[in-house]
Amino acid sequence: AIWPTGKDTSRPLRISWEGCLEKNMEQKRLTLSEYDAIVAFDRLCFPQDHWTEEDWRELLADERAVYLALLDDGRIVGDVFVYNWQGERDYGKIMNLAVHPAYRGRRLAAGLLRAATELLQAAGLPRICGETRLSNEAMRRTFAACGYRLTRIEEAYYDHPPESACKYERQFEK
Repeated sequence: AIWPTGKDTSRPLRISWEGCLEKNMEQKRLTLSEYDAIVAFDRLCFPQDHWTEEDWRELLADERAVYLALLDDGRIVGDVFVYNWQGERDYGKIMNLAVHPAYRGRRLAAGLLRAATELLQAAGLPRICGETRLSNEAMRRTFAACGYRLTRIEEAYYDHPPESACKYERQFEK
């Protein structure tokens, strides 16, 4: 099984948000049926370097992918998109993590990263990988605060605009 037996990835995980959620916020798994809102949020957060519509459509339809959104009054204000490579590459991948510009600085990225980490760890994956732009100091601090270690800097990883990536990894005991 790709996800743990009996694990309902549509229900919120019980994670510690350390008091950063406001009363109208909830965490929820979104699917292809929320495609338009997901793509619009991606373009808002990554105006120059967003994913293609084809990429989103393909990945949202893949059973190995989970898109967790943080909603405020039903509107996406944060997201984390993960991929389970179990059996093929045996690691989990943080594909995308974003927080609405108006909601940044509230530790929401750390909460989303912890939720993704718990979901992938519960699937029995021995390690989780992710990356961020070299210039994204806030995300670099978030990876470190959530127990990820910098494994390498990959030159010219991003295209729009060109930039190096900081590659992070977190390993678990089997």
